[in-house]
Amino acid sequence: MRILGWGLFLLGILLILLGCWLRQFWLIIIADIGMLAAIIFLAVSNRCPHCGRFLGRAGGGTFCPHCGERLEK
Repeated sequence: MRILGWGLFLLGILLILLGCWLRQFWLIIIADIGMLAAIIFLAVSNRCPHCGRFLGRAGGGTFCPHCGERLEK
């Protein structure tokens, strides 16, 4: 899930750069909306599969900081 979110985020950055290079304001706006959606997706999906609590920066860890269960990679 994180790969999808980060992929959308990187795609948004590339679209912003392309929009700046081509001087197409509408492309920059679409990229901004896509990046905002990716940030929301990452924030919502970054939860422990066992207790459902938000992992925060511990999302890349091995164990949940709240329940102590092992997080699958």
